[in-house]
Amino acid sequence: MRSLGSAFAASAKEARDPANLAFMEFANMSTITKSLPLFLAAVILLASAGTTFAAKSAEPTCCAPEPPKPCCYEPCFRYKTHRLAKKACPCDCCGPTEAILQVTDPRCNCYVDVPVCIPSCCEGVPCIESRCGLFNRGIVEYEWCCGFKVKVVFKNHGKVDVHYYGL
Repeated sequence: MRSLGSAFAASAKEARDPANLAFMEFANMSTITKSLPLFLAAVILLASAGTTFAAKSAEPTCCAPEPPKPCCYEPCFRYKTHRLAKKACPCDCCGPTEAILQVTDPRCNCYVDVPVCIPSCCEGVPCIESRCGLFNRGIVEYEWCCGFKVKVVFKNHGKVDVHYYGL
């Protein structure tokens, strides 16, 4: 049996051995890499619990979207009619019906009253798609069941293009 002094000297000698030193560093890295995902999971869990608590304690009125306001600029309308090879409106309509669409500009959440002419056969509520396009343009499309479509394009400086498809 070895004495305590010789065991200490042997362990100090092993600690200075480069191969043993590399093994000890690998063992330390192994424990870090094993515990790191567990630590990250705990941080993510605590962060999500904090946001859930904050969402529950917030007033429901703060999250409601604001209703659109009238636009502060005077719009300048330009109308374009795109005739299709196949007429989108299949019936022979008596004549167009004048209407005013209250179109919300998707860029700034304000609305503009747009006077349009729609075929008299277009009844009901149209499908509405709204998006922001290239070059800071707001695009709103209205499409009725009969196939008639109105596209309103908001441009800079109050210019508004109204495109008719299917007349």
